[in-house]
Amino acid sequence: MKKLKFIYNPYSGDGVFKDNLDYLIERFQKAGYMMVPYRSSDINTLDKAFIDIHEGYEAICISGGDGTLSSVINIIASQKLKLPVGIFPFGTANDFAAHLNIPKNIEACCEIIEKGRTKKVDIGRVNNNYFLNVCSAGLLSDVAYETDTNLKNALGKLAYYMKGIEKLPRFTPFKMRLQYTGNVIEDNFLLLLILNGSSAGGFSRLAPNAKINDGLLDVIAIKNTNITNLFALFLKILRGEHIGDPNLYSFQTDRLGITCEDGCETDIDGERGPDFPLDIEVKKHFLKVFVP
Repeated sequence: MKKLKFIYNPYSGDGVFKDNLDYLIERFQKAGYMMVPYRSSDINTLDKAFIDIHEGYEAICISGGDGTLSSVINIIASQKLKLPVGIFPFGTANDFAAHLNIPKNIEACCEIIEKGRTKKVDIGRVNNNYFLNVCSAGLLSDVAYETDTNLKNALGKLAYYMKGIEKLPRFTPFKMRLQYTGNVIEDNFLLLLILNGSSAGGFSRLAPNAKINDGLLDVIAIKNTNITNLFALFLKILRGEHIGDPNLYSFQTDRLGITCEDGCETDIDGERGPDFPLDIEVKKHFLKVFVP
């Protein structure tokens, strides 16, 4: 039988995924896979899941949100593993899976693995870390890991929006310098997003021109502006009509250098990111993912 490593976070999303482990083991056995589950409740000990990864495994499956997925991909990238990855998007935010049209449905996810169709996708590197979906700084960038877990489980993405609105009146803009392909931008910003996919935090049209395998990252930088302009801009973002708005910069690049005088915090895929300065690049076609 083919060996399949299955890493799952029992606390992701509403936490019900773990109740389906027996179904998964039985289903994969019938499909010719010996499923080896690994319970990952602490990303700091996640490397233990890979102790035996060179012992005949043919695929890695991951159940959780973007944070769990990103943590696993960081280990895959650091160990230069070439195994295809199956995604079971059962976290609070599943932006990367949504971009690939992978549904939040266990039977459908199993069928995707069984059919064996894969696609090579890009990932991003920021300093010594990797990200699948987004690297961000400024307003909302720390919302994902500051939001109470019980609140996330109860309200889903709404909990993020509530936390973001709570922080807005106290937020201070930051001065940043962006360097890319011979260009330099210096300005005061509220939010910076470097996207591999098209969405983040449930905003599905942040980068409407993004492709997951084009070798480019999409950068969205929202300038410091008043609250009226900001709310108008967010309404445009919800409709996917914000590109070209005078209150933001948007461009594509394969490499980006960023410095920040104010030392604001960064986030990568919903987890705390590295300190400034940031050296960011895309790793084209780095990862092979099972897709519909």
